[in-house]
Amino acid sequence: MSNNIVRYNNGLNGVALRKFSSVDMNLFWAICSKMKRKQTNKEVFTFSEIKEISKYKARGIELFANDVIEMADKLGSLAFYFEDEHVWERLNLFQRFLVDKENETLTVQVNEQFEFILNSIGSNFTRFELENMTKLSSSYSKELYRQLMQHRDRNTKKGAWFVKADDFRELLAIPDSYRMTDIDRQIFKVAEKEFTKTDDSGNQIFSSFRVEKVKARSRNKISSFKIYFAEPETFKVPLHNWLEDN
Repeated sequence: MSNNIVRYNNGLNGVALRKFSSVDMNLFWAICSKMKRKQTNKEVFTFSEIKEISKYKARGIELFANDVIEMADKLGSLAFYFEDEHVWERLNLFQRFLVDKENETLTVQVNEQFEFILNSIGSNFTRFELENMTKLSSSYSKELYRQLMQHRDRNTKKGAWFVKADDFRELLAIPDSYRMTDIDRQIFKVAEKEFTKTDDSGNQIFSSFRVEKVKARSRNKISSFKIYFAEPETFKVPLHNWLEDN
C-alpha cells in the first residue's frame, strides 16, 4: 500500500465535486495529498510526481497539462465557504495554481483564509489512502469512498454512514433524473463491486459493503440510506499513523 495520504478537515466533505471526472478526482486528491501540512507555502511539483501518485495513464505533456487545467477550472467553479456567527465568505481553496508546460511543473499555494482545510485539522478530519482512490474507476465510487471514510472507526476499522436520500444526491452530485433504480444500478452496485474487488496483490478496499434503504413513514419512498462498510482484517494501519499521518 502506498504512503500517499489524503488528510483534510471534514468541512470539505460538504462540497460536491460537481462535473469532476475520475481523472479530475485523481489529480485533485493527489495534489491535496502533496499539500497537506504545507500551510500557505508556495509548493512546486513536477508533472512526473503528480502523474505517478495520481496513476495518470495518458502520455504527453500537453494532454496532462490540459487535464490539470480542466480540473482547476472545475475546482474554481465550486462553492467553498467560510462562515462564523458574524461573516460569510466565498473562497477558492487555492490562491495560486500555476501550470508551467515548459518546465513541466505545477505551482500550488493554499488560500490563507482556507488553509485550515489541509492544515489545522484537529480531530475533525477525513483520512484515506490515495492509492485506494486511484484504484476506483467510477467517479461516484470515488465520492462515496471519501464520504464513507469520514465515518470510519479507527479502532474497529468499520463504519456506517446514515444519510438522507436528498443529502446523498446533493453530496454525490447525482442528477435529478436519476431514479432509485438508477442509483442502485449505477452507484451502489458499481461501488460494491469496486470496493470488494480483490486486486492482483490480494488486497481489497473493503471486505464488506452493504446499503440499507429506509422508507418514509407516510409514503413508499426511500427517505434515507444506512451504508455499512468494513476494511479487511489484514489491512492494519497503526493508530499513530491516523493522528500523525505520514
